[in-house]
Amino acid sequence: MNAQTRNITQSPSFSQNLQNGRLWTSQGRHPVAFAVVRLVVAAWLVALGSILCAHGYRWGALIFSAALVHVVLAARLLKSGRAA
Repeated sequence: MNAQTRNITQSPSFSQNLQNGRLWTSQGRHPVAFAVVRLVVAAWLVALGSILCAHGYRWGALIFSAALVHVVLAARLLKSGRAA
């Protein structure tokens, strides 16, 4: 059995991704999985920020901005996953 290899595209190597600034290439392969992970991290950050604010640590509110970044990046991953 010989498989055709002329139409198969290879993914770039780690060193090529490092040079191009794309270390996490698997985000392109599994965008939904990475989006779910980002949303879970965002939920954890919201819970942590709420606990810190409830105990009087005002700097805990800054953690909400990190959670927002994760939500925005998850939305971008899902949007790019639908376009591909």
